[in-house]
Amino acid sequence: MDLIIRNANVNGENLDIGIVGNKVTALEKKISQTASKEINADGRVAIPGFVDCHLHLDKSLLNERAEYQDLTGPEKGALTREEKAKFTVEDITERAERILLQGVKAGNLIIRTNVDVDPIVGVKGIEALLSLKEKYKDILEVQVAAFSQEGFLNYPESKELLEEAMEMGADLVGGHTIVDNKDGEKHIDTILEIAKKYDVEADFHLDESGNRQHYLLPYLAKKMIADGLKGRVNGIHCCTLSALNEEEKEEALALIKESELKVTAAPTAISTRALAPVKDLLNNETLMGLGSDNVRDFFNPLGSGDVKQVALLLSYVHRFFTAEEEESIWKMITVDGAKLLGHTDYGIKVDGEANITLLDGKTPKEVIANQSQTYAIIRKGVDYSQQFLARS
Repeated sequence: MDLIIRNANVNGENLDIGIVGNKVTALEKKISQTASKEINADGRVAIPGFVDCHLHLDKSLLNERAEYQDLTGPEKGALTREEKAKFTVEDITERAERILLQGVKAGNLIIRTNVDVDPIVGVKGIEALLSLKEKYKDILEVQVAAFSQEGFLNYPESKELLEEAMEMGADLVGGHTIVDNKDGEKHIDTILEIAKKYDVEADFHLDESGNRQHYLLPYLAKKMIADGLKGRVNGIHCCTLSALNEEEKEEALALIKESELKVTAAPTAISTRALAPVKDLLNNETLMGLGSDNVRDFFNPLGSGDVKQVALLLSYVHRFFTAEEEESIWKMITVDGAKLLGHTDYGIKVDGEANITLLDGKTPKEVIANQSQTYAIIRKGVDYSQQFLARS
């Protein structure tokens, strides 16, 4: 064998993991063979890697050049547009790469980033993120969503630019229903039209404000069902669900189940509005993930690209304290998050790809509570620990 990881906590069971090439070839209590390299996990948690379902890497770290101001959402949007007008491909690449690498160090394996596409910035962000996607493909999967941050009413050219982004190789298309609040239904129609044309999924910043006048989830869900897009859309935020009465919420949950709408919670949104009722969504058997969202920009002056941080935040805000609830949080940043992003084969298993992340904690609860650091990073059978963690 090329590598054996001894005594790793895999789904609650301490096992040895044997690796040959880029595959896991053995998963046993005690592998009798030896290997050219061995790592003693000493009971540490082993996962393929964390999954961060929602980021804005193209706008990360803006506060390094433009100080955060505690303003209204529209005012923060205006500041962002001012900065976007100055973006270059090189600038976006430099900032995004720093957060991407912080995420790798934190244990990320799969991430999805929305990237603004509009006449202000053009497709510069797409060019930058597709380059980073290719550069780090051996250690991290980066899914790039061409995102209509500014909508179509003020920027009708955005549709053509989104299609250009899809032709360049973007993985999916993203919408922002609140920005075209005079015709949010048309915004949804336009994004889904592009998704169908390129046979990709769609991300929507959906009902983000938490205000009833922006409530478009029923329209989206019914449109998904009518257009044969069940299970092909991810709704981010969905804050307005928390403003509904019980009867309305039950109707919404039924539509979510029928349409198979996936939902990504972004807990840092709690700073300005109520979060979606995550426990109700989980009880509804909704497929859910978590996202870091903004990282040190006008909408969030904090953040690091480490999805464990938002897992801890959600645990406190919505009181995920029982063993079953803790498991739900863990699944959102591992197996369920992976499934939401299209990976049904996530896990450490014989004949599976040898992606192993060892975390400096003995249980998932300990990892989240202590915000445990990464102990080892194995990607496709290659040990990157020295490169990213400064250890052998």
